[in-house]
Amino acid sequence: MFFLSFIITLFANIAAGGISFGGGLWYFLTSIIPVSIIAGISGYFQAFRKVRLWVYWILCAFLGFLIPLFMGSVGAALMLILEYGFDRVMYSSANDIMHDYFKLAPQYALMVLPVTTPFLALWLKGMQALLTYIENKS
Repeated sequence: MFFLSFIITLFANIAAGGISFGGGLWYFLTSIIPVSIIAGISGYFQAFRKVRLWVYWILCAFLGFLIPLFMGSVGAALMLILEYGFDRVMYSSANDIMHDYFKLAPQYALMVLPVTTPFLALWLKGMQALLTYIENKS
């Protein structure tokens, strides 16, 4: 999972305008949990291959909303705490910034939903194909 999070972080840094190793650390650390969720869901689809298409797309849309929501709220707040310390974040002006993360994260997750849903659908199908290949090979 760490390798996959690293690859996603690398692509996100390039898409954001360049490679900076310091700025991508928060993205890497907040993407580990969502990537683990995606890997678990892909294992579910491997076990239950006969899932209706509309259920598949609803699940992709739900995960496409949940993952940016987590990264934009909880993940960003945790990175703020790791960078500045718990006491400094909770009892200073950084507390207002953290509250803004939680207010704006649902709007951000809705804005990127048209991008994340097809990406997750493609990702889950790719993981399913990989798991099928590994299963057939052994």
